[in-house]
Amino acid sequence: MHAVGVDVGGTFTDFVAIDAAGKIFTAKVPSTPHDQSEAVVEGLGRLAEQMSTDVEQFMSECEYLVHGTTVATNIMLEMNGANTGILTTKGFRDILDLRRNYKEAAFDLRLQPPYPIVPRRKRMAVSERIDYAGNIVEPLNEDDVRSSVESLLKQEVESIVVCYLFSFLNPVHEIRTREIIKEMAPNLHISLSHEILPRVREFERLSTTVVDAYVTPKLSRYLMNLKTRLESKNFNGDIFIMSANGGMLPIEQAAKSGVNLVLSGPAGGVVAGAQIGLNSGNGNVITVDMGGTSYDVCLIKNGLPTVSTEAWMNRYRIAVPTLDIHTIGAGGGSIASVDEAGRLTVGPASAGAVPGPACFGRGGKLPTVTDANLYLGLLDANSFLGGKMKLDYEAAAKAIEEHVAKPMGISTVEAANGIFRVVNNSMNNGIRKVSISQGYDPRDFDLIAFGGAGAIHAARQATELGMKRVLVPKGNASVLCAMGDVMSDVLISKTRGYFSRSSMVNLEQVNRLIQDAIAEGSKEIDGIRSLGEVKVVVKFEMHYAGQTHEIVVEGDTTAEGYLKEEGMQNTIQRFHDMHKQLYSFNKPEEETEILGIQVDLWGIRSKLNVKTDAVSDNDTSRIVKGTRKVFYEEYNGFVDTPVYDGERMVTGDRIEGPAIIEEPHTTIVVIPGSYVVVSPEQMYEMIL
Repeated sequence: MHAVGVDVGGTFTDFVAIDAAGKIFTAKVPSTPHDQSEAVVEGLGRLAEQMSTDVEQFMSECEYLVHGTTVATNIMLEMNGANTGILTTKGFRDILDLRRNYKEAAFDLRLQPPYPIVPRRKRMAVSERIDYAGNIVEPLNEDDVRSSVESLLKQEVESIVVCYLFSFLNPVHEIRTREIIKEMAPNLHISLSHEILPRVREFERLSTTVVDAYVTPKLSRYLMNLKTRLESKNFNGDIFIMSANGGMLPIEQAAKSGVNLVLSGPAGGVVAGAQIGLNSGNGNVITVDMGGTSYDVCLIKNGLPTVSTEAWMNRYRIAVPTLDIHTIGAGGGSIASVDEAGRLTVGPASAGAVPGPACFGRGGKLPTVTDANLYLGLLDANSFLGGKMKLDYEAAAKAIEEHVAKPMGISTVEAANGIFRVVNNSMNNGIRKVSISQGYDPRDFDLIAFGGAGAIHAARQATELGMKRVLVPKGNASVLCAMGDVMSDVLISKTRGYFSRSSMVNLEQVNRLIQDAIAEGSKEIDGIRSLGEVKVVVKFEMHYAGQTHEIVVEGDTTAEGYLKEEGMQNTIQRFHDMHKQLYSFNKPEEETEILGIQVDLWGIRSKLNVKTDAVSDNDTSRIVKGTRKVFYEEYNGFVDTPVYDGERMVTGDRIEGPAIIEEPHTTIVVIPGSYVVVSPEQMYEMIL
């Protein structure tokens, strides 16, 4: 038996398989944006070939497959989701436009409004009203509902949002509205706000529900098509989909609510990074994923990634829990240019895969980070992608000279090194964003670098930040998101609306809400194979009275999820401590408020162990590939540098810097004054 992880990226789809003996197999195939399942099936065939079997036999022996998909993200980026309408409480038709008086650029008078997922003509007002305590003030006007649905059907909507005021306290009107819609149009997708985000604040609830209704129909069709295609290849195991919160969902659950899959692309890498940190003896790590166009950063404290409810996608608020991943436009394809003031800038514009960097020979003429790395000797023109793609050194040099060196009046090597330094600084600012700005010192963390280009820059970045150790996964750094998919656990999250001052908390009511959420989540998690224990984690959204932003605090509850008086007081103290960590002050004497309850059910899966028996003989001559000239600032020039074959390195092998370690899809740069050792956990452990 074996397990498979699949991660779909913008350019490549990555695959990892782990067999019963703990051996890892990896594959990469070009993504197929028109139908991601085509690349998935092709890549599974590549894995089958590596395991000396056909795809039908390979799939019949697959215990489970975990899939990270960008379908929902792409819908929000390309704005090509379902034709969507809204039913909302009379008088609240314009919440999407009013927002919370929030404007991304407060002083930009020319800032255009967001793309209208639901134009005003498709937002219908319904007479009904429930008050802040959940009492019915005005009964639902069913005639309003029917006439509104008729109007939306004439506009050929495929999906309807139902978001009534205070429905999270009493959903009776939303539930009845769904019944009426189903009578009139059984095939329409319906998203009810009390099911998607049952919490206070109407804009967040409406925006999140709108995104769900917009992406779910298309996402659901894709997932069901994928399931059918896999079953046609003899697959009868479990299919899971990575969620943006770092857990995974059974495919049937994922297909019902697409908003949980928006922003889930890099989640697998963060999950893997958390496990790598724990395995390597430090649960405090910062993961960095450098690809072709973006750089994703996430801070992990005590083995737990930070989670946020403050996410935005294409200017729409997504308030469901998501991993707090900070993304900047910096990658191998980021374009370097000189602005009107003569300043060198790198990114966020990217050359992408086509035309790509100048050295790719696909028509790109502008210099990129990859071109600079090639010119500086950090990459080899003949071994890129394991030698399957030859890079054009002369084209890279010409692009750097024409577009950077000449405009700035400097040499080509100074220009290339300038590109390298500028992109490093941009990426380090991303690391500072998730660490220093959150009250954490990066020097207390290890840096885990992955993605195709991450390990080229990681050592320099860590040195500038004062970090002492860099970890690079051996053999699978470029497919670590797929690896993280295999390593993840099932996570079912349920939210309950509850508002109270801390001095007035009704523990009986809170526990009733928690146990109700646990019962609902248990129905979804029951029956999933390959699960061990189920762990319950209760979290509270809290702030000081009068504040407008919350902190998510883990509650001090029993293993069964019950909150007692002592646990309530401990939870409040945790809030005070977290507030001081984040904002450098707290006010223990002030009243706190609870605004919502989140219950996470973690289904811990049985894992396939990754093993290796090879141990170093301390003879590094067997892994030397040759030498090449590499530019180092310490020497202010190019130095002959040994190049090592990463595929032949084993546990205990130690390499002193300066050195280059090459794998088929990753290059690790070992800077002067540092060394790398292959750990038993199959990490390149770089000590600076």
